[in-house]
Amino acid sequence: MKHDDLMRRLADARPGRLDPGRPVDPELRRTELQGVMARTGEPQVAPGKRGRSRLGVRPAWNVALAGAAAVAAAVLVVTTAGPPGLGPRPEAGAPATAFSESRILLAAAFDVEKTEATSGAYWYQEERIGVLRRIPGKDYTLDVRQESKTWLTKGTGKRDRRWTLHIDAGARPATPADEKAWRADGSPKRWDLTDYDQARRDTQRERNKHGRKDDMSPEPQPEIVTWDGEGEVAGDAPGGGADTVSAGAEIGLAELESLPTDPERLRERLEQIVDEQYNAPQHILQELLGQTAENLAVELPVSPQLRAAAYRVRALLPGVRDIGEVTDRSGRPGYAVEIRSLRPGVEYKRRLIFDKETGLPLSEELYATSARDGHRSGELADYTILTAMRWTDQAPPFDKDFMADEPESPSVETDVKPADKR
Repeated sequence: MKHDDLMRRLADARPGRLDPGRPVDPELRRTELQGVMARTGEPQVAPGKRGRSRLGVRPAWNVALAGAAAVAAAVLVVTTAGPPGLGPRPEAGAPATAFSESRILLAAAFDVEKTEATSGAYWYQEERIGVLRRIPGKDYTLDVRQESKTWLTKGTGKRDRRWTLHIDAGARPATPADEKAWRADGSPKRWDLTDYDQARRDTQRERNKHGRKDDMSPEPQPEIVTWDGEGEVAGDAPGGGADTVSAGAEIGLAELESLPTDPERLRERLEQIVDEQYNAPQHILQELLGQTAENLAVELPVSPQLRAAAYRVRALLPGVRDIGEVTDRSGRPGYAVEIRSLRPGVEYKRRLIFDKETGLPLSEELYATSARDGHRSGELADYTILTAMRWTDQAPPFDKDFMADEPESPSVETDVKPADKR
């Protein structure tokens, strides 16, 4: 069966109450979503925390996926009844990748398309990031915190202009149990996270690999974190040496305005964009399709209708599993989905959390699926909390790249105020 015919049959089979253009009773929608939560079979627990950010790399909000042909076929075959208006449920015991129609994303799409469209000179986002790090030789874990502030506006052609301010926000014990162990350690406010023994083993392995017999390799540089942090540590302005980018295909702000809001047509267009920009094997193109759809859903400044369409595209891609009602690291209630890469060897799974009322993205969390980097399987590795996402007319407070430890780096004071928490 051709892909177009398959997707058309999917659209025709969609219940009328899932029609994106049909008015929805908010109370009925909420009741149905609560029904979905009761049927997921997952414990309704609050997740942990997460974090990982490097200069020049956008924190999270990007996933690795495979194509949707197998999922579409599964949707046509599986016919077990589910909650009214939410389509068929997977057969008992079916793996998440065998039936990937996320009811949470579909429900969030109904809510998010009712949010108010706004405008401004810059698309502005704030994120709080936490990286969980075990202290070598100690019996507790730190939440190493960072913040980022990003301004995005139209540039020339497809190259938009982006400014990102990186902030070292200090470190804290990650959990109450970690705080107890930290107090027993004398409540230090400065930590060296460098695993010197492992660094020496890595250095020796490299020497052996290249046949070197000398032992003149320098000692690893200490990785020091402090309670107070260093504040604003770097600014990434357009045209600098470390321009920040997102994963997936590049879509300029001008092109966003021309993307279709029909989910089937949007997926077809995203497939074209990915194919045009990358010369890669099919499985890589499929992953890029997922990353691009998620960027539209949770990161880029799109209309409520286009954001909802991106949710619906993402809901039908493989690797999605509904988790249910959770609380994010900032205490905000939401509904979560788990996203796992279908590629072998990927040792993390991601959890995206959406606002219960608006459907807008709240947080992302990263969990280890095997023991590595000091984390046990199932442990939270890092997290990102989205604290502001809006248009603004306030310009960025710097116009060139800088590092705080450079002699002539400017003193940066941002007067862009965080948005109220939802």
